[in-house]
Amino acid sequence: MPLLHSRFWPDSATILERSRGVFISHWEEFMRLRRVSLKSMDPDDIHDLRVASRRFRAILELLYPFAPKGQKTYLRKKVRKLTQVLGGLRNIDEAELFFQSRASGKFSIGSTLCHTLAKLRASEFVRIKKALKEFDQGKMDAMVQEIVAELADASLRKRNGTSLLAYLSEVSIRQYLPIHRLLSSAAIPERRTSRHSLRIAIKKWRYFFEIITQILGCDYTRTLELLKEYQSILGQMNDIAEFELLLAPLKLPREERAKSRALLKAEDARLLACLEELIEHKPLAYTFLL
Repeated sequence: MPLLHSRFWPDSATILERSRGVFISHWEEFMRLRRVSLKSMDPDDIHDLRVASRRFRAILELLYPFAPKGQKTYLRKKVRKLTQVLGGLRNIDEAELFFQSRASGKFSIGSTLCHTLAKLRASEFVRIKKALKEFDQGKMDAMVQEIVAELADASLRKRNGTSLLAYLSEVSIRQYLPIHRLLSSAAIPERRTSRHSLRIAIKKWRYFFEIITQILGCDYTRTLELLKEYQSILGQMNDIAEFELLLAPLKLPREERAKSRALLKAEDARLLACLEELIEHKPLAYTFLL
């Protein structure tokens, strides 16, 4: 059942004004981190940029029905493409940390894997720098401003007959439904695809709550903390899948490949047990402050 809360809600004009402000602030932070990353090429800056790109995509998706079609389609495509490019370096860095942290005892890893990952890492920096330079900030700045200009009362009435508050509630329900459907099978070992879909759905719902916290001025702290718990475990499980894909084409000594696979299998089993316990003791229920 939804959690019901009694409070005074901001009117549509206030919600609209805040939505424009959140949209612009996410875009400006995304562009700031692009400039910083291009200058520093620091892995932490690049990681922050990747997160910022995802947050901007989330607010763009939320306001998608009300934005001009051409601009929103172009922005969605270009930002998503950059997010994907930035993800390669993150996967390699996480793989290095994972295997280095376990390079002792029963599952000791030799130098071949670490050396190979280092070479892959260098090539990712080349790809990222090229993508950052090619990202046409000036053109997209203009598109963002056009979208903001379209987020006016007249255009909202033209595109959507419901109130903004009702629209946000509808989005929340729509984003929770796949979570509800996938939770029952997520802990089954063979359902890796379900866990991948669940991770994405939870991440989208988390970004949604982060955005409407700013727009509606409500407190979703407890919900966000729980979503972060789920996202952390599911994210680590997705990392295992990414590491497997990363290692598959690499030329490694037979023994080192066997040890690497054993490591990944053991970690996946551990995380699956953690997920099962989380689902049992802290189930995800629907909520929307209404």
